[in-house]
Amino acid sequence: MKKVEIRRIGLGSVFRLFLVMGLVIGLIANVVLLLAGYALWDIGRDLGTMDEVVSLGGGAVGCIILSIIYGLLSGVGAVVVAGLYDLFALAVGGIKISLVDRE
Repeated sequence: MKKVEIRRIGLGSVFRLFLVMGLVIGLIANVVLLLAGYALWDIGRDLGTMDEVVSLGGGAVGCIILSIIYGLLSGVGAVVVAGLYDLFALAVGGIKISLVDRE
């Protein structure tokens, strides 16, 4: 059994990983919310409580923009946390893990 210690985390790789994860998760969540909002608007229109015209295209553009913002904020937040880990790992040591080579 080989024991290793994680002393540093690559900030660039952390940013890329969380950027892509944030984009995908944000896009899925925004599409679900857009469709739910459109369905509720349609119900409100049928009941006579919603008279304004709502553009589905504008909502789609908003979904894309908000997904990009969510991805960027996820990446920046992860970089901050990884940077703090690097600082604390210098002071007290990193996380120790055991690896087993199964050949």
